[in-house]
Amino acid sequence: MTMRSSALLVFSLLAGPAFGAATGRIVGPDGAPVPGARVCETLEGSPEHCVTADSQGVYRMENPLRSTLLVRASGFVPKGIDAAPLDAPVQLQRAASLLVVVVDADTRLPLSSGRVMIDSPSGKRIGDFVPFNTLGVRISTLDPGAVFVRAEAAGYAPSGPVPVELVSGVERSVNVPMKKTGEPSR
Repeated sequence: MTMRSSALLVFSLLAGPAFGAATGRIVGPDGAPVPGARVCETLEGSPEHCVTADSQGVYRMENPLRSTLLVRASGFVPKGIDAAPLDAPVQLQRAASLLVVVVDADTRLPLSSGRVMIDSPSGKRIGDFVPFNTLGVRISTLDPGAVFVRAEAAGYAPSGPVPVELVSGVERSVNVPMKKTGEPSR
């Protein structure tokens, strides 16, 4: 290989992505298309760039800059995919959903504000802190499996962990009781 062809090869590899477009089809566990699924790439320091799958679940992203993309759709677990033309459909798994209502331990009335945290069995935080209100908070894109729910609210001692087993395609609900600070525990 000559010096010139080596230089051209290196330049072409550095100049752009390996593929002209990332393409594919997004389907659910039953093989049905997932219209409206979002296929996104994230570049540090730049806004997220996403394309939306059409009514047949087909997407096309021109010239992605990353080697992997993230597929997100309401009611499904997010999934990483290659930024390439994909022949086989990308099958998404139904997400588990969790409704958390935080209540006063003594009155059993819902608290008006605070935040909920979801942890894996290893203790690693799943996602961000999520604010709740008197209706609670619904988290609808969780991986199935065991999680632990914790809650914090002003004037109350932190609560949890409350164990919950999440199931794909099923919404679980849990009440998390919180004790006012300064009160003896029962």
